[in-house]
Amino acid sequence: MKNVAVSRWLGMVLLCVSPGTLVLSAQSKKIRAQSLIDDIAQKHPEVAELELSAAPPGEKNCSTIAATKLNQVGEKCDEDEAAALKTNEPSVESEQDGFDVTAPLHDAKGKLIGTLGIDFKTEAGQTKSDILGRTTSLLHEVEPLIPSKEWLFESGAPNSTVRLP
Repeated sequence: MKNVAVSRWLGMVLLCVSPGTLVLSAQSKKIRAQSLIDDIAQKHPEVAELELSAAPPGEKNCSTIAATKLNQVGEKCDEDEAAALKTNEPSVESEQDGFDVTAPLHDAKGKLIGTLGIDFKTEAGQTKSDILGRTTSLLHEVEPLIPSKEWLFESGAPNSTVRLP
């Protein structure tokens, strides 16, 4: 019984360990990127899932640093993220359960710092053009709040979040 309790505790404490990134734990502070993702998800019910990907400061390898599904944190960037970082253009894929967008993410000064993956829920009559408009609107809401890429990796109090306008 004691081993089960210890195992559960460790499972809660070590949610993600990845080289060059942070260890997120139930008792540690959230990084600002996760607070930002949590806030976007709360404010935008039309969004099914979110993930923010970036390379930690001083590193070249991009990975998911925050997501609505915490098991995605630490995953290496895939072709969609690489393309968005290279072209600085969003990509939109129509899927059975909605639209999947991978968009370049910039800081408040306009510097490319990563990508934002957005899965929009299906709505009747939606088009790729509508989704691009929603993506642009969401990015205009979020990007001015990000002073730098380094800021995304800073920790904050677990209950402190970035409040979207």
